[in-house]
Amino acid sequence: MSGAFGGRVPTLWHGTGVARRMTKRLTAGRETLVIADVALPIASLVAGETRAVRVDASSVDATTVVAIAREIAHRPPAVIVVIGGGSVLDAGKIAALAAAGEHVLDYVIGHASSAALTFVPDAPPPVDIVAVPTTLGTSSETNSVGILTNEHGHRLLVGRALTPRHAILDPYALATLAPRAVGEGVMEAFLRLAGASTSSRRSVRQHRDAVALGRALLESATRDTSSAAGRLRLARLSAATQRTAALRGPDPYSARHWYAANEVAYHLQVRKMVATATIISAVWRRICAGDARWGDRDSLELFWRGVACGTAVPHDPASGIAALIDSWGIPRAPRPTAAEIDRIATATERAWGDRHPMLRGLVADDFCDLLRDSDWSPRPVGGDRRLSTSLRGGETNGHEE
Repeated sequence: MSGAFGGRVPTLWHGTGVARRMTKRLTAGRETLVIADVALPIASLVAGETRAVRVDASSVDATTVVAIAREIAHRPPAVIVVIGGGSVLDAGKIAALAAAGEHVLDYVIGHASSAALTFVPDAPPPVDIVAVPTTLGTSSETNSVGILTNEHGHRLLVGRALTPRHAILDPYALATLAPRAVGEGVMEAFLRLAGASTSSRRSVRQHRDAVALGRALLESATRDTSSAAGRLRLARLSAATQRTAALRGPDPYSARHWYAANEVAYHLQVRKMVATATIISAVWRRICAGDARWGDRDSLELFWRGVACGTAVPHDPASGIAALIDSWGIPRAPRPTAAEIDRIATATERAWGDRHPMLRGLVADDFCDLLRDSDWSPRPVGGDRRLSTSLRGGETNGHEE
């Protein structure tokens, strides 16, 4: 069983070489299972001999999760070390529910087959999870969220049973990230803050923390994204989005761009941040035009003034975020056909819109208009029409998902 877990966030360890030191300490004398991206040399990050399950990050889905869960149920570990990008971390977190008894995981898998959002039964994590991210921006190592990909789409799971016990940020694990993957990580962390800041119900403290972290991300992304120290700072800032008041407002669905981008990513088989880069300006134009179904104009403009002040970024939020996306080298998704737009719009309404609280009042026609107004690439993005398995950006070190 898991050790005492009273806090809302994991214990955070960070520094060069900390992964090997802390995994040795946290797993000493305990039955350990390592779940790791197949492309990673785990011996450089994890100390000691352990049994391991290797995962292909490019094809993680519900079948992968069930296979890992069977290994956990067959020989229950005392601690699980998960190493990889967002989709691998999510797979490990979800599969660990098998340690709470098969009925919990069965419920989650079953519910996600018929609903886009599943609340995991509330309980402390059933086993200690040590998360070692190898990408930037996902924050899976510090949050209570998981994405499960099944035949219906990328499904959102939420519950404290998914929260790791420890999060380890080690620049060794981030060393081979391509510049574009770093840019996507910065964008994901930044848009978590911006999305939360489109709610009219945010507190003064939430606004203050969001602006401070947003400015720090922009400054760090401009100053240094290649050195170990620079990448560690970005990783810590990403984790801080979950560990401050920035996301703790009363509106849990304020980042409304996420839901539309989720469907674009799944149906066009592109990475989540590529999909997000494509639609975010169109979403923000609607907010700034006063369409409160997408978010609050005054709140977004106040956040943007706070983070863009003193920079060369355009003062208009929609133009400004497009300029940042270009500066981070993030491509847009290839332009869909009219039939694909209709399919994505219908799926978005069914999963998140209309009477659902995430995109309440928005229907397929609204999503068609949004997609027609989005910033598409006129040609395929370098062979990138592959299934995205996370809510997040580029998934791996040295290769992409």
